[in-house]
This record gives sequence, C-alpha cells and structure tokens, in this order.
Amino acid sequence: MTVRAAGVCALAAVLALGACGTTFVDETVATPDTSPTATTTTLVPVEPDAPLDDVLGEIETLMFDLDQKIVDNDGQTETLDRIDELWSVAEPRIRAGDPNDVYNFDQAIQLARTGVERRRPADASKGYKIMRTVIDAYEA
Repeated sequence: MTVRAAGVCALAAVLALGACGTTFVDETVATPDTSPTATTTTLVPVEPDAPLDDVLGEIETLMFDLDQKIVDNDGQTETLDRIDELWSVAEPRIRAGDPNDVYNFDQAIQLARTGVERRRPADASKGYKIMRTVIDAYEA
C-alpha cells in the first residue's frame, strides 16, 4: 500500500469514527430565544368546552420554545404540565371525531414528554414540528 493510499484510509477511518459521538447539551453556549413569535402564556384553568382550535393553538404555542426551556432548565416541567392539561381536554374530542387522528397528535405529545423527562431538547423540537404539521392538516 502506498503512503498516499494509507493516508486516505486513515482519513476515512477518522471521519467515519468521528461521526460516532455522544450528544450533550452545553448550557454555557445556549442563547436566549429572541424571535418575535416567542410568547408568554398566562396559565388559567382549561375550560372543558373551550374551542378546540384555541386548545390546540395553545398546545402549539407552548411547544414552540419547549426545547429552549429544556436547554435553559427553566420552566419546562410547568410547560409540560400545561400541555398535558390541554391535551386531556383536546384528546377526547379528537378521538370522538376520528380515533385515527389521535395517533399523530399523541406522537407529538410523547416527544415533548420525552424531551422534558430525559432532557432531550431535540425530541421536544421534533414534537413541535409534528404538532404544527398535524394541527395544520387537522384544521384543513
């Protein structure tokens, strides 16, 4: 084997093995969310007969920056509690319309839970993206 071929093989090995790393959250690098869509929600009890669009909209709003709350370790548990409270109102109504519609909503909620319980902001972010897509499809 030539020196050049050995160098190429070594480089390929370094690149391949370099992809197998551990994911961690470096809390010293996190930057605050300054996007104009970030909102503060005042928590009031959910009315059982609240419009479904409003309930789903609040869930989406709460999930929007849940990943950042996990990174900051600030308010994620309270946010998840509120999401669960809202979901307990929305889920039976969605199920009554078509039980098949519940699956994708529940998948997004489960990712939010996993994100908070295991401190995995990427799961919460993925849950938000799924929720946004599911709500848009459900309302159409």
